[in-house]
Amino acid sequence: MRLKKGTSLLQRKAGEVKRYRQEKKIVPIVMGCIALLGVIVYVISLLYTRFGSFTVSVNKFHNLDYGLSLCERADFANPTARLDCRTSKEITNIDGKVLDVAELGSIDGEANGENYICYTFYCRNTGKETIDYAFSMNIVNMTLDIESAVRVRYITSLNGAKAESIDYAKAHGVDENLNPIPEDYPRMTTPFKEERMICYNVQNGFKPGDTMKQTVAIWLEGNDRDCVDKIIGGIFKIEMKFEVTSVAGEDVK
Repeated sequence: MRLKKGTSLLQRKAGEVKRYRQEKKIVPIVMGCIALLGVIVYVISLLYTRFGSFTVSVNKFHNLDYGLSLCERADFANPTARLDCRTSKEITNIDGKVLDVAELGSIDGEANGENYICYTFYCRNTGKETIDYAFSMNIVNMTLDIESAVRVRYITSLNGAKAESIDYAKAHGVDENLNPIPEDYPRMTTPFKEERMICYNVQNGFKPGDTMKQTVAIWLEGNDRDCVDKIIGGIFKIEMKFEVTSVAGEDVK
């Protein structure tokens, strides 16, 4: 009886030692997997923060009768349906009055300044028919209420004509009739159309070969009353979409 009891005790201790050794092997593996998962999440977060600051895309790119093409160059040497301004800048606020419209659109592609993002590209009707197209500028990421102090300047020139520009900003609030109150510095702005939509507009009568030069500049307006310390570290990213809506006066399905 004593021998059996001692044997049972030894077996139990042997089993505990075996489990301990197994756990000792498993724990580092589990911890390694957790650490690897953390690294993957961090890398994904880092990439999302760093890339895709500004994206432009069109539909109907491959349609020969009605299509829109994009390019960073006026000669359309490499037409495409998607452009990416892959710059992520850590910027501080500036006075928007230092930005000159002519200077902003003078360089094709990325032309970022010390404390602002600037991107110039071209959109051309590469089809055979006159079209109408809609374009929207949408916010895909915003944190820490940074959008309250952002300015987005949109500059356009059709077929080399004199450039026109408009500044967009989040409304400061609403008046007694619930109408948005626009920001007025560095000049009068147009309020964002919706919380995550900066603008939505339509270009009519865009003929074959017509080319629209477009420049988008983004900065933090230091004179905005919402440009305060709490927005430090915020992220603001946008995308622009073009869509053919009608061809020769007929709606596109």
